[in-house]
Amino acid sequence: MAGKGKRSMPDNMSAQSSKKRKGGGGGQWRKPGNKAGIEGGDWGVFVSCDIGKESKCMSEAVDLFTQSIEGSEKVDDGDKSDSDEDDIEAMIKKEVEGLKPSQAKSRPFQAIRMDLPCLSFIRFDKSIDPEQMVHQLCLDAHAHPEKKRSRYIQRMTPVKSVRKTLSVELESFARDVLKPHFHSGGPPKKYAIRPVVRSNKKFSRDTVIKTVADVVGPEHPVDLKNYDILINVMVIQNVIGIGVAGSDYEQLKKYNLAELYTPTAAAQAAEPSEV
Repeated sequence: MAGKGKRSMPDNMSAQSSKKRKGGGGGQWRKPGNKAGIEGGDWGVFVSCDIGKESKCMSEAVDLFTQSIEGSEKVDDGDKSDSDEDDIEAMIKKEVEGLKPSQAKSRPFQAIRMDLPCLSFIRFDKSIDPEQMVHQLCLDAHAHPEKKRSRYIQRMTPVKSVRKTLSVELESFARDVLKPHFHSGGPPKKYAIRPVVRSNKKFSRDTVIKTVADVVGPEHPVDLKNYDILINVMVIQNVIGIGVAGSDYEQLKKYNLAELYTPTAAAQAAEPSEV
């Protein structure tokens, strides 16, 4: 009978159902991940990885950094005097407080997914120096490549400060970051500048190099190979970050953990042997 046939779906309901089947948004794919972006005044580490491994890399980086600070805290606790053991009540109270959820307690590291393949940013709490942490991690990896602690992380680029490119005055920004290294007394220092510019039309590599070199000043000579200080400038989309590394940057594979943990035979042969 005609009355018992299936009723046709209204056109508007059919369209809505079609959108839902496609995931909403008219069938447009939306990238999952942290919606929070990098803000001016942040500091932290840009982390690179193979394409498609961004989520695993971010999780691994946060775990690695967290383990690093937990390890240092254990060392500090071991240096305390035995008198702390007498205060049992205080220790129990501290343990109980640590078990309580606290909304006010901020996370020391926050992974931020970027709208670029192969690159993420890990925001650091201001109490943790990203340059020092990355340098120590790379020193450990160089000394003990057999103790592999990461699988997805490739290059880590710590930055001491981040600004928005639309509002930043590069000369002033660079002067603030580089003052402790070049304008606080002491002898001249050899330096090199290595900019990375991705998806940004305001700054070019040449502009960045010239501006930063003018800030450093002519009293400090440029040396691209035997530098005392390397200045990393990351211009990524709408943010710019500046950080510095020491003279062992090349020896530490430009802070590339993957290369430190899997040194080639040629690289191992080039390493000076201890007497």
